[in-house]
Amino acid sequence: MTVQELRSKRVAAEIPATLLASKARVHRSRLSGLEYGYVQPADDELQRLHVSLEHLIRAKAVIRQAAASVGWPLGGTG
Repeated sequence: MTVQELRSKRVAAEIPATLLASKARVHRSRLSGLEYGYVQPADDELQRLHVSLEHLIRAKAVIRQAAASVGWPLGGTG
């Protein structure tokens, strides 16, 4: 996965960059630099970002499912 693909997936899933940076143990400004192409990621860094994003997307789905099961109103599309 490229950084551009990672950013597109993060934005589509409505995952805040700050949350991804924290989960992946990457400084928020570094993630911004990566996403805008100012900085090149190390292989392990890109892998951490990818794994962290997948975890966050799965966690968000579980939360949404639990909320829906108790009738909590689900706003937005994410």
